[in-house]
This record gives sequence, C-alpha cells and structure tokens, in this order.
Amino acid sequence: MPSLEPLRRIEHVLQSGLLRLLHALLGRRRAAGVPDLRRPARLLVIRNDAIGDLIMTTGLLRRLREVHPAAQIDVVVSPSNAPVLEGNPHVRRVYTHRRGNALRVLRLARTLRAERYDAVLDARVLLDRVPTDPALLMLASGAPHRIGVGGRANDFIYTERVTRISYDVHYVELVARLAAPLGLDPAAGDWRPELSVSPAERAAAARLWGEAAGGGRRLLVNISAGQPRRRWPDERFAAALRHVRERAPDTRMLVLAPPWELDSARAIAAAAGATAAAPALRDAFALVPDADVVFTPDTSIAHVASAFVTPCVVMLLAGMGNFVPYRTPGRCVYAQGPTLDALPVEPVTAALDEVLARGRAMERECR
Repeated sequence: MPSLEPLRRIEHVLQSGLLRLLHALLGRRRAAGVPDLRRPARLLVIRNDAIGDLIMTTGLLRRLREVHPAAQIDVVVSPSNAPVLEGNPHVRRVYTHRRGNALRVLRLARTLRAERYDAVLDARVLLDRVPTDPALLMLASGAPHRIGVGGRANDFIYTERVTRISYDVHYVELVARLAAPLGLDPAAGDWRPELSVSPAERAAAARLWGEAAGGGRRLLVNISAGQPRRRWPDERFAAALRHVRERAPDTRMLVLAPPWELDSARAIAAAAGATAAAPALRDAFALVPDADVVFTPDTSIAHVASAFVTPCVVMLLAGMGNFVPYRTPGRCVYAQGPTLDALPVEPVTAALDEVLARGRAMERECR
C-alpha cells in the first residue's frame, strides 16, 4: 500500500500557505503588552476536541475568572465535549463547532469577529502543528492577542507564544501556562478541573446507586475508552471485579458503558454480582462524586474523578503519565506494551485492594 506521508506533506504545505495568506489579511491587528482585564474584557478559549481535554482545561477557565472577575469568557467546543460546560459558572457563552467543515468555520468566524474579543487562546498544547480550524478561527476573530504554545509549525499566527516546558509535565499544568500572557502565575493557585452537576442529576445518580446490590463501599467501573488500544479485555474486568466481590462481598459495584458496549457491561457485571448501566454523559459524571472509588481505563471519567477528588484506579499505557488524574488520590497501573491488552489482572487487583481500603486517606497523587 502506498505511503500517505507525501500527501500529508502536501496538505500541510497548502494549509500553511492558506494560514499565511489569512495572517497577512487578518492578523495585523495586535496590541503590545497584556490585555487590560480590569474592565469587562472578552476572552475566547478554543477547545473543540476531546472530552477529557476540555475537562482538564476547566481549571484555566476558573482561574481566569478568579483573578479577573470582570472578564467575560466564551469557549468554542465540539458536539461531543459540549456537555462538560453545562452549568459552568465561569463561562458566558459556548459555541459548538464540528471540525473540518469549511462552511461552518466561515459562519462561526463571522460571529466571533462581531464579538470583538480582546484575546483568544488555543488550548491544544501537545500537538506538533497548530491545527487549521483553531488557527482560522483565531485569525478571523480579529482579537489583538492570540495566545498559544510556540515552537511548532504555523505558530506565526500567535501574537504571544508560550514555551512548552516539557512533555513530562502534567497536561493541566501545560494548559495553565496559557494564562501567563494574561497576567496569571501558572505556578500559583489551584488549577484542578471543575464540573457542575445539577441537583436533578445528583438525584438521578442516587437512584442508580440505589439499584446496585450491596451496602458497602461504592465502586464505579467504566469499561469504555476513546481508543481500542486503551480498552482492557472484558474477561479481565470480570476477573478483577470477582476479586473485589470475594474480598469485600458487600461492595456496591456499578459497571458503566456507552449503549453500544452495554452487552459487555452486562456480562462483566453478571460475573461479579454487579449492576450494569449505560447512562448519558452528564448522568455518568453525576455518579462520580458519590462513588468511593472509580476504576477506569485512561479516559474522560478519570478526569471527572479529578474534578471531584474521588479516589481512583486508572489503567494507562506506558508514557502517559501526564494524563493521570490531577492531584487525585489513587493508583495508576501502566501496561508495558502498545495496548492495554498487555496489562495483566494481578497489578490491577492489588491497586484496587489498596485504594478500596484506604480511599480518601491516600495522598493526592495517582502514582
């Protein structure tokens, strides 16, 4: 099969050329220094990608409002991660944008330009290239301050370039560095993710917990992951939960999955006398604060646990330490291979035993 790499290189050249043209036409408006956020300045954050990435950016939104309470903060999100910001008290307006649609980019760009933003932040901090959609929106917004991570392809669109200190630093702390050009110290304050859950959502979660068998500690189990390589085999989930049931028979276990994986969740739950469910995204979020422990692969639920400081056991691929739950009690177990299929049951059950026994008394760091 022919390599796609030459085509990708051509695509990158064309995209870069387009951005340079738009930068020449639209990127001239810029201002020296930092925006004056003592007045009701308007800030735009672009985060139309993954659910977990937006969750890990919510601490930035809160810190901006804490330090500059008069600022108005709007966010560009994707259809999949938009529920993360429901009820967020720090966000004025949410724009939903699906990547890769040129007509929608133009429509949204017109709307953003009319808002006359003072600063726009590109919150994607780990990619090697500035993504085209955010770059187009930043330029079209007309904001005099365009902030993003420098040292990568197409970073000429930014007026303020933040240095990416290291890939080994936690993702939350990398995102925090975007606030430095706005007068915030990334090393000061609390950057923990934040989620708002309504009383109705909490009540629905309480009912679902009430349906789970047992009266002991509550173990919330998520079996789904965003990528197949981060999915742990069903039979190992079942073995791990049987181990928990044998060690602590009264443990209340709730096994979550999206609707298309509900059959797997039911089989895993049946093997350990647990309850399976396929709640909507917001309903899954609401189950986390009432859990004693969350057990999950590396996916958005791990970052929800971080927002509520719920102890967790997280299974990750080697080298993914900057995506662990931020300053959260628990244990992280790493697969020594390219997929989570390389992770055996024994280290996972050992971590579950420890976290279920110690819970919130553990140090606030997933190791």
